[in-house]
Amino acid sequence: MSLFSLTTFDQIRGVLTVSQADLPDEVLDSYGLEDDLAVDLDDWAGDWKAMSAAGAADTASEEDTKRYRLLKLFSKYFCAAQVAATAPVFVLTKTSDGSNEGQRGDSEGFLWLQKAMLTKASQYREKLLDLLNVAPVDSSMTFTSRVAPARDPVTEARSDVS
Repeated sequence: MSLFSLTTFDQIRGVLTVSQADLPDEVLDSYGLEDDLAVDLDDWAGDWKAMSAAGAADTASEEDTKRYRLLKLFSKYFCAAQVAATAPVFVLTKTSDGSNEGQRGDSEGFLWLQKAMLTKASQYREKLLDLLNVAPVDSSMTFTSRVAPARDPVTEARSDVS
């Protein structure tokens, strides 16, 4: 599925290095990434829809093509960062003590992934703002959510969950 012709679910999965089996289209669709992306672009990218249309046109100038490419790169990494915030839920780590083995979410290990995606998105944002000759607004993209399983499926039985 395409998000405003700027990125696709396949590109988001590619950046996160997960397969469609691990992160199906239905799950990505439920994130509402189109809304998150549109709100963020509305805040800083001005008439980004016109930039996108101009860059995608067959008669696009070199400047329009550069802007469109930077919009696409920003969108891909921004959306990947949104999804990466929930990586502990869909990326499981295998744990073994020699005789027993289990898979569980890694509550701390994937925070770097979201930060890396946000950093990359921010770099493309700054490049686009430079190309547009717009002074960057001093703001940061922050997320106030964190996902952690309610129980450890390896060491806690289902009946232990309150």
